[in-house]
Amino acid sequence: MSGFTEIRFSAGETLFRSGDPAKELFILQKGEIELIDSKSGKAFAKLVAGESFGEQAVLAGGVRSATAIAKEDCVCLGLTADGLNAILKKESAISNLLFRALHLQLFMQNALSQVR
Repeated sequence: MSGFTEIRFSAGETLFRSGDPAKELFILQKGEIELIDSKSGKAFAKLVAGESFGEQAVLAGGVRSATAIAKEDCVCLGLTADGLNAILKKESAISNLLFRALHLQLFMQNALSQVR
């Protein structure tokens, strides 16, 4: 995949912490990642091969809202914010608009789930 870089993490390694600048999104190829809520300190998601994470903060140009820890040795594909924007620029305007609309919808759903 163009623009993606293979990144390896060892079991127990922290990929990023809540509050870190969001510079990269990931697609997990092998292993398991746990996402930790910054307020409660509890795990709220276990990610397995094929799942992506970190894209929301990258798209919003913000900071990480959770901490990600490798639960076992992991292989990820990483894509920087600049790399993502370059890919999006190559796409048609309608697909780019649809992609950003879906991102906004996901962002709003996540915000509402935190309020409940």
